[in-house]
Amino acid sequence: MIDQESRIAPTRFPVSPRLLWPALLLIVALVALTIGWVGYSASDDAAYHAAALEWLYRAPFPGHDHWATRFPLVLTLAAMIGVIGDGALAMYMTALLWYAMFLLAIHSLATRIGGVRAGWLAAMLVGTMPVVITNATTVSCDLTEAIFLVLGIRLIGDAAIDRDKQWLPIVAGLSFGTAILCRETTSLALLGFVPLFLIGRPVSRRSLILMGLACAALLAGEALFQFLLTGDPLNRWTLAFHHDSHIDRAANLEGNFLVHPAIDPLLVLLVNNDFALLFWLAGAAVAMRFHNSLDAAGRARMHILFMLALSAFLLVGGLYTKLVLNPRYFVLPAIAASIAVAIWLDRMRATPRAMILIVALGANLLMLSAENAFPRWPAEALVQAGRDYRGQPIVTNAEILHRASLPIGWNGLTGITVGNPQVGALYFSMEAERPANAVVVAHYPSPATPLGRMITMIGLARFVPDRIGRRLFAPNPTMALSRPVG
Repeated sequence: MIDQESRIAPTRFPVSPRLLWPALLLIVALVALTIGWVGYSASDDAAYHAAALEWLYRAPFPGHDHWATRFPLVLTLAAMIGVIGDGALAMYMTALLWYAMFLLAIHSLATRIGGVRAGWLAAMLVGTMPVVITNATTVSCDLTEAIFLVLGIRLIGDAAIDRDKQWLPIVAGLSFGTAILCRETTSLALLGFVPLFLIGRPVSRRSLILMGLACAALLAGEALFQFLLTGDPLNRWTLAFHHDSHIDRAANLEGNFLVHPAIDPLLVLLVNNDFALLFWLAGAAVAMRFHNSLDAAGRARMHILFMLALSAFLLVGGLYTKLVLNPRYFVLPAIAASIAVAIWLDRMRATPRAMILIVALGANLLMLSAENAFPRWPAEALVQAGRDYRGQPIVTNAEILHRASLPIGWNGLTGITVGNPQVGALYFSMEAERPANAVVVAHYPSPATPLGRMITMIGLARFVPDRIGRRLFAPNPTMALSRPVG
């Protein structure tokens, strides 16, 4: 067994390496969260909130849509609301709790594979990726699912090394089953165990059978729960497979550079701001044969991670008509890539390691700073208008009010309703849709992206092409509060 502590090179800093690396992780994580903070997005998180309230006031609740059946996340949010009250803070704390657990899980697995320092490096690389940070600031199932997947991989990896501990594959199976309860796409990654079972290594077939039985037992318990409450033991799966009757491939174009279905999944990894330079660096790590530096135990664990990541990548790509090619479905391949890069960096001398790490983290933060942190700006602007003109009736359209309904309640705002423009009444809409006979009371221009603000601050905005400028300086429509006149 390689002495993991011996891999930590002496540092010139007057700080113990045991404190230096976690301190660096904390700093880059806080910087990434500050740059990429979204908060409440009025999307899936609204559905999780509704399900959490059902558990608080009408438990047990089997779920009426596929979001509500993601029990590990929903129950965590319900507990948070029960402890600190219903509001934005409960949403934020739930998201940040799962993000912290995600970083710990990544560090734990990477340490098992490549050593302590590689664990911290991997946590920094994956913990600052835009696709991770976006989901770390909103209540989302992506990181919750990833945590239990990573925990299961670590446990079954331990079982491959220590075959006498029969409880390891059982707990791994329970972890994988919990990941499926977070989101059913976990099952795509778990199919990576099929070839491992056929070849009988690095995990014994006995361990894989125990793992499978434990996973099946947990899912059977959930099916019994569903049967007792709904009469349908497959209620979860029925909801999951029918929540979208059809996904148009045009949705894949959002944020992606696509050429042909045969190579589009690979392009998502290589040409997408959500992953920055990660997969390019992973290619360099593979070319430099990072795995040759691992001991037998590390190679076994990396083999398991690679097979599950490859399965997820191939099957998500193959199911592009059922699943949009969204970067969040490729988080497990990104975790595998991050650990590979971390091991490669760990074996380098201090200077090149620091330089490449700065480039990698800088690319993550740069791409993150170009993200639209206000995806529901019309709803957020309506809440701001409600605060600015508290107590005055405001009418708007149904879509904007629907997206803003929870924050309106959290802020104690009243008098905001759905309606058509009326003479003398305040009307909230996009500036472009303002009634011709209306006098503008207030404008709510879209906030710029963090990168857009920086470019403006240093006086370079005039050099940015209009098409790019719109995405950086005004990624959302300007909203207006107006008063129609006769």
